Amino acid sequence: MFAEILTIGDELTRGEIVDSNSAWLAARLWDLDVTVRWMTSCRDDEADLRAALATATARVDLVIASGGLGPTEDDLTCDVVAAAAGVPISIDETARARLEMFMASRGRVVSEVNLRQTRIPTGARVHPNPAGLAPGFEVAFGAVPVVCLPGFPREIHAIWEAGLGARVDELRRGHGTAPHIARCVYRIFGRAESQLSEALRGLADGVPGATIHYQVKFPEVLVKLVVRDPDGAAAATRLAALDAELRARVGPWIYGLGEDALPLVLGRALLAAGHRVAVAESCTGGMVGALLTELPGSSGYFVGGAIVYANDEKVRQLGVALDSLAAHGAVSEAVAIEMARGVRARTGADLGVAVTGIAGPGGGTADKPVGTVWLAVDGPGDAAARTFRLQWPGARDQVRVLASWWALDLIRKAIGGGR
Repeated sequence: MFAEILTIGDELTRGEIVDSNSAWLAARLWDLDVTVRWMTSCRDDEADLRAALATATARVDLVIASGGLGPTEDDLTCDVVAAAAGVPISIDETARARLEMFMASRGRVVSEVNLRQTRIPTGARVHPNPAGLAPGFEVAFGAVPVVCLPGFPREIHAIWEAGLGARVDELRRGHGTAPHIARCVYRIFGRAESQLSEALRGLADGVPGATIHYQVKFPEVLVKLVVRDPDGAAAATRLAALDAELRARVGPWIYGLGEDALPLVLGRALLAAGHRVAVAESCTGGMVGALLTELPGSSGYFVGGAIVYANDEKVRQLGVALDSLAAHGAVSEAVAIEMARGVRARTGADLGVAVTGIAGPGGGTADKPVGTVWLAVDGPGDAAARTFRLQWPGARDQVRVLASWWALDLIRKAIGGGR
């Protein structure tokens, strides 16, 4: 089953916002064995939207559109879809009732402008919106269902979870025979795409329906194994065999699978192990702490820390020795170790992690060029004074992000998460 994702809005075509909806919807469709063949965007223009809709319904089996369902005069999706389907526009009474309750709770009266966002083409299948006021709806153009959704990502996610995902799966199953897709996504940090490609060269050769894909999602790399076969069990069996071989080749480099990136994976590991962490940050300016608190419930493992750009603050807050700064400089293994030990001692955390470096664009020297960062983790036993030197001759934002992720990776290794 082939699909097209159509996103609508002047703010998209002017480059004012990034289209995250297409990526999110494509991933959900992929999970249901629906292949996205096209992604298109168009302006809030009636003629452009009409042309985009006609093109999409002529070349795919399913169209999912987002945007243009709000209350303003430039929200034209309902008007164009209804006209193309040859039906009038109606008010969805369930959405009207929710709108009236929402406005009454704020002491306001529903206006005609407000009501625009509750409109649907007459006879359309309604997809309720638990997170907003504009419902989604579905209209068939011949054999091609067109699903129209609001533009807000939070509302799209809610509509999908409330039943649209199940509806798309139903459409896919009713579409006829299609290959089953078995897949696994491996998340790897600290290895280049070229290194992974070399290590996995020939892995899928000679395996029917199998392909391997690499995605650089800075600062990590995703390796994706995919097996297609009309027989779902056969696809799963071949994927399991490929999985075993892949792990034999690069298993120690894998930190996780699927959707969750390193901050969430590490957070769960820290909770499970009962470890508490504190951070001491110079060049990253709080980014390590921000990553460590992405997981809800992070107070169970994150204590706090210090942002110490100035040397005086390294001394005052963390107890770094003046002699160490004079002898080695702020960007050094010795100072990183003292920072990690200092923040651990002052907070009572099980692990202290420190980052000190030169993010640029200025400040580098011949001995310590821009992109030089020293990291350290201090803790009991094997975690004592674990250090790493990063040298990345890239842009400032890249250096800071990479240093923050390396700090997390050092923690992961310190608690037994691999080499």
